[in-house]
Amino acid sequence: MTDGVMPRLVGLDIARFVAILGMMSAHVTERGESWFFAVSDGNASTLFAVIGGLSIVLATRRYLDAGAAVAACWALAARGVAVIGIGLTLGLLGSPAIVVLVYFGASMICTVPFLFAPTWVLVLSATVLAVVGPLVNGSVRAQLGAPDEGGSLAWTALEHPVTLLRATFVTGTYPVITWLVYMLVGMTVARLLFIAQQKGTHRRFAIVLAGIGAAGLAATLGFVALLFRLLGRESELSSAAVDLGAPGSGWWSYLLHTPHTGSFFDITRGVGVAFIVIGVCLLLAWSLPSVWLVVLHPVSAAGAAPLTVYVAHIFAYSFATAYYQESGAAEFPWWFSGPSALALHAALALVIGAILALLRRRGPLETFVSRFSEQIAEALSPRTPTPAR
Repeated sequence: MTDGVMPRLVGLDIARFVAILGMMSAHVTERGESWFFAVSDGNASTLFAVIGGLSIVLATRRYLDAGAAVAACWALAARGVAVIGIGLTLGLLGSPAIVVLVYFGASMICTVPFLFAPTWVLVLSATVLAVVGPLVNGSVRAQLGAPDEGGSLAWTALEHPVTLLRATFVTGTYPVITWLVYMLVGMTVARLLFIAQQKGTHRRFAIVLAGIGAAGLAATLGFVALLFRLLGRESELSSAAVDLGAPGSGWWSYLLHTPHTGSFFDITRGVGVAFIVIGVCLLLAWSLPSVWLVVLHPVSAAGAAPLTVYVAHIFAYSFATAYYQESGAAEFPWWFSGPSALALHAALALVIGAILALLRRRGPLETFVSRFSEQIAEALSPRTPTPAR
């Protein structure tokens, strides 16, 4: 590392690939079908959001190191706008998979004020949001009759802007009020990782991060199980879907760790899993012989192009859905649902990664978003030159 610039973190790219693979699993494997769904549901999207927070720090650091604070803000906001635009377009496909990009882009924009905040402010803000957010989420849903305003948001949603904003920030499947917590956690991890890199304690940092994640996960699962046993509500722990603010779900629903609810323990469970995966992947990349990193190059290259791979997956799944519906088959074919379908989507991701690795190129959508953000930053802060990569 030179001049305070963090080199590309291969381990983080591998962790991104794990997140994308997990989201694919949540899409194409059915609930209760296998352990694939149980492991990926809720955890993969959280991992994706936490890594998104890390990526924010890495993407803006070159601006901040060059003293281009205003440009950093515009570049980050522009990235968020571009991601939102791509997400609204994907929403038009009508895929059964819930597209996360609109929520992700909006959360990205909301992190702009935190770029210059001290790390303790990030931690405090994430903690407050994790505690207060579920109460706001549940209250709004209860007042509105717990509407299903989530799902994939598309350009057609602009016809009802109030509903669109409410879904994006509070009542959607991946609302900003929850995802901003993950983003701030990721930003905190990135800052601490950068310090560890400078001190040469990065391997120890990865081990500690994974250890904290494991402890947090165990504490969450253990505490919730014990609490619900004491409350006599052990059956609710296996409930398929308990939504905050939904009719019939009392105050106890805020104590569940049900995926996608945005409850406090849903957040701590997801963050614990994210810390484990990120820590293990970083340590793996720093410990493996270089020949193994060459073998894993398609994986890391696919992880370095998450937007491109994710969009390709959504397109493939949308076309597969349309073909399946037209076929009129009574059961899901092997290529549409189940472990075999997951293998096909994983193969698609690896093919994309192999091509990008061979060409030594970034993903096309990553290139588009990066150039778009750079042009916006340069246009709106012309006195500050865009720093070299």
